[in-house]
Amino acid sequence: MLKHIQTESKKTRQIKKWLVLATRILAISALVFAFARPYIPLNGVSQGANLVSVYLDNSQSMNAEGEDGQLFENSKNLARELIGNLPPESKVQIIDNTLSPFSNKLQSTSNAIKIIDDMDITFHPNDLSKVLQRVNNVYVSNDFSSQQTIAISDFQNNGLPQSALIDSNIQLNFLQVEPVKLQNLSIDSAWLSEPISRAGEPVKLKVRVVNNGTDRVESSSMVLKINEVQQGIESFSLDGNSELILDVAFTPSTAGWIEGELSIDDVPVVFDNNYYFTILVKKSINVLQVGSASNEIRKIFENDASFNLKSTSSSSIDFGSLESYDFIVLNGLSEITSGLAEQLKQFVSKGGNLLVIPSEKKPDYSFLETALGTRAYGSLQQKDLSIRSADLKHPFFKGVYSSIPRNILLPKIAKCYELSPASNSQNILQLKDGTAVLSKTFSGQGAVYQFALPLNKSFSNFSNHELLVLTMLNMSFSTSNKQQIAYNLFHPSAINVSYFSGSESNLSLQKDDNNIFVESSLGGGRLKFWLNETISDAGLYDIVNTAGDSIAKVALNNTRLESKQDYFESEELKGLFPYNQVVTSSAVSASVKNITSSLASGKALWKIFILLSLIFLLMEILLLRFLKS
Repeated sequence: MLKHIQTESKKTRQIKKWLVLATRILAISALVFAFARPYIPLNGVSQGANLVSVYLDNSQSMNAEGEDGQLFENSKNLARELIGNLPPESKVQIIDNTLSPFSNKLQSTSNAIKIIDDMDITFHPNDLSKVLQRVNNVYVSNDFSSQQTIAISDFQNNGLPQSALIDSNIQLNFLQVEPVKLQNLSIDSAWLSEPISRAGEPVKLKVRVVNNGTDRVESSSMVLKINEVQQGIESFSLDGNSELILDVAFTPSTAGWIEGELSIDDVPVVFDNNYYFTILVKKSINVLQVGSASNEIRKIFENDASFNLKSTSSSSIDFGSLESYDFIVLNGLSEITSGLAEQLKQFVSKGGNLLVIPSEKKPDYSFLETALGTRAYGSLQQKDLSIRSADLKHPFFKGVYSSIPRNILLPKIAKCYELSPASNSQNILQLKDGTAVLSKTFSGQGAVYQFALPLNKSFSNFSNHELLVLTMLNMSFSTSNKQQIAYNLFHPSAINVSYFSGSESNLSLQKDDNNIFVESSLGGGRLKFWLNETISDAGLYDIVNTAGDSIAKVALNNTRLESKQDYFESEELKGLFPYNQVVTSSAVSASVKNITSSLASGKALWKIFILLSLIFLLMEILLLRFLKS
């Protein structure tokens, strides 16, 4: 019996040893497999080189604070962690909002982390469509079998076109950082109330202030500085998610360029608290009279220092200089050539005002009518009627009369031409029977005024009446070509240099000690230039020629696209790219690890093998503890 028990005990010990050995081998094997990082390939993903693109939003909105600190610094940490988890041999594309040259190149993981370390906040707004287009260009121009894009941003809905047509094989991982929504006041824009600014007269500004937050601002103020000297302060209150137009004014003592700054005190979002502008206070309003030299027109403009009157015949017009005038009068021309009509079309379309005074004999203005859509002159009609007094209430005469006198004697018209009707025209002065005496036709940004009669005493006594003076002055002052007093940084279109002298076309922008050359062009009497990526600081700049002389000034401001705190939801982001695989998640460390584990083109299995290793070790412990020898 003892021999039998001893044999059975020996067999039990042998079985226990084999079971313990098996669990140990399985535990070690599972651990080895875990370190080998096995994965199951995703459906539709081919094997081969994989492009990893990392977009880090460095726009102004990333200055906001999240629950764990500044969004941009947190995003940089996540980008470093993501790149650090990639295999050392990986090639990475790094992209920011400036679309810098490095975004076209593939970087090693160490270089990619260095680029992330050196990245700073810029004034370029986030434009996901341009970013993904850059990703698409690198992907399709190289032999990659698959692509993964990781975008770390607050995904602000700033009104830019965020969707883009990209290759359907590009997989998008959007990691969204969430800011704590803050109150933010911003100076959105400013513009002139009147088109022409003159020395010694008030310059009136309209300023749009926006409350981008949800709470009402009970008390705030805006400061106006002119040439670095405070000129006024305006207090206001503003409801949440609303805007307010403030009126401010100052009186320039001399003509020339004026530098201005509007500012509000608002924290913590400060990039939109200042608004810079420049205004040219003109020495005079330039008036060109083409055709017959009229004493009536000369008396109105020639003896007033506010005007600079020049007269010329229709055959001696310098077409290249037309855009330097504010007001052009065609007086008594019997016909208008096609070339002149085309030049006048360009003048009016850009905001200039044109007055047509017909000749005594029936004129031929068919080319002008075709080019500008003006009213045609018909037959000459006998009238012997006065202008009706009700027309003095027309908006054209707003501010001319403090009150319209009773029984006012208005000009009497003996005869005038019939003006054909036009859909884009309105009558300013009419006879008592409704016949048009003065009409206004809108064209482009400007307007064409037409008298139905010449300034001849045989047609009327209009030339001897104060109404002619008031009408002519109003037309010259009401030019639609208002100065643009400020531009946004990275403005894509050409910026015109107004009222310059000389033929200089090589320009640079100068601010403090910085002198930045810009592409410029001189043609058709217009000097213009284009901003470039080098100019990234908001402020007031001198436009300088090659001789070092300042010929004009320009104000550049940060774009206000980042001021409003409006962000895309997860489903909205997916809807922007319906043909791509899109994964959205919060920008946390766990999300980064999930992404990096799938960058091997499949579902990672290392966690499963770690779990199996622990299970086998637990089985070994249980065998040693409970299985009797």
